[in-house]
Amino acid sequence: MNESPCDLCGSRSARELYTARDRLGNSSAEFHISQCLKCGVLRTLPEMTERELARFYPADYWGDEKPSLDWIKLSQKEKTRFFDGCRLAGGRILDVGCGAGFFLRALDPKKWNCYGVEISREAALLAACALGDDQVFAGVLKEALYEKSFFDAVSFWSALEHTNEPRASLVEARRILKTGGTLIVQVPNAASYQARWFRGHWFALDAPRHRYHFNLKTLDHLLRETGFEIYRATFFSKAHNSHALRQSLKARLRAEQPTSFGRAMFLLSIPFVRPVDWLMSALRQGATITLAARAV
Repeated sequence: MNESPCDLCGSRSARELYTARDRLGNSSAEFHISQCLKCGVLRTLPEMTERELARFYPADYWGDEKPSLDWIKLSQKEKTRFFDGCRLAGGRILDVGCGAGFFLRALDPKKWNCYGVEISREAALLAACALGDDQVFAGVLKEALYEKSFFDAVSFWSALEHTNEPRASLVEARRILKTGGTLIVQVPNAASYQARWFRGHWFALDAPRHRYHFNLKTLDHLLRETGFEIYRATFFSKAHNSHALRQSLKARLRAEQPTSFGRAMFLLSIPFVRPVDWLMSALRQGATITLAARAV
């Protein structure tokens, strides 16, 4: 029994699947990954407030450099390619969990009027310096109080999994989106081959910062209940999938084979990482879900 109900379905019944540790080494504590017995979504426990979670984000979590616009556009190419593939006409866009605003900075300013929401004040300041003070809100989405049907697009790039209230975030996103507007969501795939193979050693688990862990089924159900309909999805991610596989394998071998033999096994596996990941992603088992949903 959980102290608070599942944010997706309201159930308090769950079973523990495995434990995980903070990959960034902020704490030696173990965190519990539990599955809701009603809707199937995974959660990180124990529960934490936003203030308690803040200490698990180091100062450089969002980056502390001032890169060139060319570097930003290159680093965001996978996101902008997916976004451009949605064939949107332009207008106002809000990026929730915008960090230093790299995705928004990579968009065509002639086509998009860019807004951001970011809980980290340091990252929000960097985004505001590039986008304008009035364009970035430092805090959580529901506190920003945007007008109803104000945006043409809202994005959650690797952000929805960080919140204790994903349902409330999507309800608010639907309120501020125009009917027919597009929601972009990217999250780690909790039903991926990597999640199954590595369990508590899975790099994209990122406990305790990731509070909810979605698969396509649980995410699709939540989106439908909050007023969205998926129209595009992919399990490929050049930026995330292979990197997560390498780091997960390294963590598993470090834990189970903390010797030169384990290191040798890791080095021998490197040439197979990309081919294996490409095949599994083609089978819709990739470690990242990126989707576009229409506000209905």
